[in-house]
Amino acid sequence: MSQLTLYYKSNGVGGFYIMSYEFLHTMYKMPKSVVDNIHNENELINTIRNKFYAEYAKNFITFSQLSLNIWSKILPVSLSTLQRELKNTLEKHILDLSISESLVEVGEIYDIGLLAFDKDKDRLNEWLNTKNKYFNSKKPLEIMDNHKGRELVKNELIRIEYSEFA
Repeated sequence: MSQLTLYYKSNGVGGFYIMSYEFLHTMYKMPKSVVDNIHNENELINTIRNKFYAEYAKNFITFSQLSLNIWSKILPVSLSTLQRELKNTLEKHILDLSISESLVEVGEIYDIGLLAFDKDKDRLNEWLNTKNKYFNSKKPLEIMDNHKGRELVKNELIRIEYSEFA
């Protein structure tokens, strides 16, 4: 099984979180044959650059149940550009690298979040839409517009999963 090892730190104590790349198949509907060939982060980067099609983004956006308006605030693209990219009729339209990379990072957040919230997507989405003191009283979705914000959200969800609170 293809997997990713994440290092996290909580209260000065570090640990490892093993994450499977299976979320690319289950959430994005990326072919199993493509996902099974991702064994490390370099291969994940290559897949994001060369094999991340608009159809996968559409599948994940539908899976997340978040509106396109929210997605346009998370992704480095305007709402109209996002709509145009998703409506592209080319069968194998590859998205811009920054959009694809952000979508995959949010997928990692959903993968971890679903573990933390016992596979309850509604609870996860509610948590993502609730102000949190850990994020300076902002909603997690409000800080997910950049890599560091997504890392903070991911690490907080790992702490929730392993019951490590400050």
